[in-house]
Amino acid sequence: MAVSSIHNGWRWDPSNSRLDFYYRGTRVGHINADGLYSALLLNAATTITAGTGATTTTGNNVNTAGDERITAGNLRLGVVSAFLTTEPTSAAVMKEGTAPAGAIATSGAVFSSATVMRKIIAGSTVSNIQA
Repeated sequence: MAVSSIHNGWRWDPSNSRLDFYYRGTRVGHINADGLYSALLLNAATTITAGTGATTTTGNNVNTAGDERITAGNLRLGVVSAFLTTEPTSAAVMKEGTAPAGAIATSGAVFSSATVMRKIIAGSTVSNIQA
């Protein structure tokens, strides 16, 4: 079924088993058994509240101004195993990853090896973080 350039509303897409929604003839999202999808970018006033969290499956979350804030919980990098007894709070928790190769010209990084926290600072090489 063709959609006119002035169509605002819904259209059932039987080949993809989803309900598409349109604004001025452009499909801007759909609803299917997996949930709600929007092809549009969220604006600065948008708040996402989800019981199980928001997940990005492709691409990146980019913040061009302002802060990324985690008011409760942890920042987790990689698939982190569960802690044996007490989960940390307000911590950056990371899985062992690949160490950077070469010097970083204008940036720095903190990362984890299997046994120690490591750092690389602009124009330098990788070193352990002292306890």
